Amino acid sequence: MHVAPTHLKIIASTLDVEGFDAGRVLQRCGIDSVDALEQRGEWIPLALFDQVMAATVQATGDPSFGLVVGKSIAMLQFRIFTPLALSAPSLRQVIADLLHFGPLALPRVELALVETADSASLLMDPLLNHDSLSGRFRTEQIASGLMQMLRLAGAEGKDIAQFRFPYPCPQGMAPRYAAAFGACVAFDQTDCALSFRRTLLDTPLPSHDPLAYTAARTRAELALSARRAGSGLAEEVRQALMRALPHQASVEETAAQLGISERRLRRQLQQLGLTHSDLVQECQRLSAERLLADARLSLKQVADAMGFSSVSTFHRAFRRWSGLTPSDWRERRQTPSILG
Repeated sequence: MHVAPTHLKIIASTLDVEGFDAGRVLQRCGIDSVDALEQRGEWIPLALFDQVMAATVQATGDPSFGLVVGKSIAMLQFRIFTPLALSAPSLRQVIADLLHFGPLALPRVELALVETADSASLLMDPLLNHDSLSGRFRTEQIASGLMQMLRLAGAEGKDIAQFRFPYPCPQGMAPRYAAAFGACVAFDQTDCALSFRRTLLDTPLPSHDPLAYTAARTRAELALSARRAGSGLAEEVRQALMRALPHQASVEETAAQLGISERRLRRQLQQLGLTHSDLVQECQRLSAERLLADARLSLKQVADAMGFSSVSTFHRAFRRWSGLTPSDWRERRQTPSILG
């Protein structure tokens, strides 16, 4: 099992911010540079992630340093998730995006949303067992991050029903947990969860920006498609096609942009179950959705920006791409959330 190297970068950045020597901690784990890991784009073994968390606890002398990491500004290193969370229309959408785009950072989802008539609960299932030092670190990092997310949604103390942890409260740490999560913290529970007032899920977020959200979601979808394809080639093709729009680049032009032969491009895309034409239409759809999200633009302006000769031609093309008319797509954008 492997995780994205960004997780290590977040820990390293937090260590630096808190006045510790992140380089020494990483070197103790056999890592010369997190930046080098990120540039290679290779995911790291879960065992190495485990080792870094344990080394962090040892270096800081703080068994609950995960609480610090979860609320640190270093969490902004998640360049896919942060723009989505900061511009999303609702907390429900933020959670939906975490679940949908989770494969960009983790081998499996660590959260589940459960709702009743009056309450909602986020169940936490960290990759590492909470009985270990690193498992507790990861559990508390997730819990602290979720608390920041609820605060972004305007949650106050009265909105939080309970924070449940499946292990005993560390000796002398009760005041620290109370400061992080409020008075409703329970230990030695059968599950690990955050329960809160259900109406928070659909309360409009004051930071919602439709244009920024659509742009962030477009980038995330492109990255997720490339991840699922198991190859960086598909992502490179998509980026080249997005740069060329509204011009519809031919396969010859795209191959030249990537510095490979047309034959090689076709063959490698075929191995991924893709065609150049499929990717052209996908990028056109994503670009059209980004423009349609701007309610100030008329359908004619969108059609013109996309390079179509008429609104009716754009209408037919968009319906072919998405199964919806442009007007229907805009109407759905007005609902509280856009689940992936």
